[in-house]
Amino acid sequence: MLSLDEILSKSDGKVTLYKDLRILAEGYLTEKVTICIPDMHLLEKGPTDDFTDGIAAHEQRFLEFLDFLLELKASEKEALEIIQLGDLYDLWQARGNTNLIQNAYTNILGLLDELPAIYVVGNHDIDLLEWYKTRGETFGRKWRHFSFFEGNERVIYEHGFQADFANNQDSWSGIIGRNITTVVGMAEYLYPDIDIVLGDAWDDIKRIFNTVNAGLTPVKNPEGFNTHEYLEFYINLMGKYNRGDSDDHHGPSKLALAVVGHTHSARLVKKPQNGETFYLMDCGSWVNGGHEFGVICGKDLAICQWG
Repeated sequence: MLSLDEILSKSDGKVTLYKDLRILAEGYLTEKVTICIPDMHLLEKGPTDDFTDGIAAHEQRFLEFLDFLLELKASEKEALEIIQLGDLYDLWQARGNTNLIQNAYTNILGLLDELPAIYVVGNHDIDLLEWYKTRGETFGRKWRHFSFFEGNERVIYEHGFQADFANNQDSWSGIIGRNITTVVGMAEYLYPDIDIVLGDAWDDIKRIFNTVNAGLTPVKNPEGFNTHEYLEFYINLMGKYNRGDSDDHHGPSKLALAVVGHTHSARLVKKPQNGETFYLMDCGSWVNGGHEFGVICGKDLAICQWG
């Protein structure tokens, strides 16, 4: 298995640590090097497409990243795993069906399939799973994915909307959140930056609520690590798997790490609880020039950036 330092070296300076977000876990979590690509929100290109953000170089930057992954895959073969964490497409803002997006990004989607990437469904492309599941077709999407070490489930990968009150697509609050986002998406055709303006407003609201309920926003815990509003949700979820209480239990589980996207805010946190140590990796995003991704190499966890 490649080490994180070897990956950094092989990239000739293209892969760098993002805000020094790196943790050495207490035990091995994976048998493969795992690269986690967060939200991309591909559209049909144009003023509302946050992936390119109107800058052609952003698309080229991602293609260079994929070329690097293909080089790693050629040498590492099955020892390298690529996971796209959902919201590959932004179907909430799409003008038409997925064919329009696929035609706009044939190069990127072709290379992702060539790797091949494992696709986890996000709230913005959940329709690819929901609409066709009764017909036995899911476009290769999964609700969640797992990595194993010595026969045990050690890492769970989800998009992250499952822990989000405003975007959980199984709840009434998520349905309202989707409708609001769809309206905002339509408004972007008139004012492309409205999502950024409203996002800043929402951040201000969360800061106000933080004085009442620290669980809504990241705060510092006594150990100095940034906690995460989804941390308790995923500790509880991993606990269910470890006890065998999950509906889709696959066998022995010693889950210790949850990997998500969704928030577009990269963070890497840990929390000891009941004699165990749990980790949450939020991989950030590739929209609006973010270009962040997660890397797991055995015990080594990091958020990296390309370019």
